[in-house]
Amino acid sequence: MENVKQERRSLNDEFLGFRGSENYYRHSNLFSKFFLTDGVKHIADKIGLCWFLDTVLSYQGERVVKAIKFQIWTLERITEGENAGQWKVVMYLDKTPVIKQLFSSISLTDDYEENFDVFKIYLADNVLFLPSEN
Repeated sequence: MENVKQERRSLNDEFLGFRGSENYYRHSNLFSKFFLTDGVKHIADKIGLCWFLDTVLSYQGERVVKAIKFQIWTLERITEGENAGQWKVVMYLDKTPVIKQLFSSISLTDDYEENFDVFKIYLADNVLFLPSEN
């Protein structure tokens, strides 16, 4: 049998209808200088990804992270190796991981974590947005 790599299911594919944003929302009082677009707010509220946004924003006080003006953040299911079945939050600079934090499990609304393998958001100018909103 040929060794075929399974394609990763992207949560972003389900929300391609979000283009630009008419509104900007504060995520929380703790991170009051950061804003969410319509798409990011919708997904966070619908699926229960506020903890992911908290994780991303909690790194913004670190000098190395703050220096990166356009940040790419992902939530990824680990599918191989000793950590298979766990999740990781990763910040990329181009294609190079800069930050990586592991989570043994995640729990989303309606067991939504079973529906995808990767979710990506961007952070620039203190706004979190979906790739389709760029």
